[in-house]
Amino acid sequence: MSENQPRNAQAGQRQKEHLKEDRREAGNAISKHNLTKKNEEFVFQLNKQLERQGVAKEKRPEIIQDTITQLKEGQKTGKTAKALFGTPTEYVKNLKDPKKNNQPNHMSKQSIKLLALDNMLIFFSIFTFMFGLMFWISPAAMKMTHYGSSGLLAIVLVSVSGGLLYGYVASQLQPVKKNGKWVQAKPVWFRILTVAFGLVVWLAVYMASSLLPNVINPRLNAWAYIILGVIAFAGDIIFRRKYHITGAFYGNRNNRRK
Repeated sequence: MSENQPRNAQAGQRQKEHLKEDRREAGNAISKHNLTKKNEEFVFQLNKQLERQGVAKEKRPEIIQDTITQLKEGQKTGKTAKALFGTPTEYVKNLKDPKKNNQPNHMSKQSIKLLALDNMLIFFSIFTFMFGLMFWISPAAMKMTHYGSSGLLAIVLVSVSGGLLYGYVASQLQPVKKNGKWVQAKPVWFRILTVAFGLVVWLAVYMASSLLPNVINPRLNAWAYIILGVIAFAGDIIFRRKYHITGAFYGNRNNRRK
């Protein structure tokens, strides 16, 4: 065992020296291309990531050369490696699985329309089921002389306005394509104000709809509301499956239309 230890130490030392030599050669090869220091470091780290992430050895030179060519072009206009490719780790992941990593995180106009309609159905199912359940549990609530927000027209107006406002807010907060990537161009304060504006307008619609006269804002009985809520919910599930709408209520969603 004592004889094996020096041998293992020598083997480890030789391996370290071999790695250092490889790095020196890689560094010398990179320095020939007149890249900036940051771009040279990017290529060096890229080479390491290609090895770590299991990219075939015969493919690495082509990837490195193509990257260097793009970096040299980018240097002419002041673009950095990070602006062009992100981090070396992200870049290699993207090269290995371009379909997975190039999915746009923005929504098309058609997608926004579908999501607006989806939200309308969700709101309608929530409000009708909520009022139906409330009236079923507490029949005394049905005796209110003014129907207000529990009237059918009020529920429809609140649901439709909620969906439309979602579509408006989503369209205002869409990212833009920059340097081949989708980035959020709107400042944080604008996004906060846009969301706040949508909520305030929706609340105003809710309050205004509660003032509607009973003659145009009829109220159904508890079971009618519950049934409408279930139908709307089932319809929304079918709608989401048909158009491949996924995600949580009013959350971040990836969707597409067949």
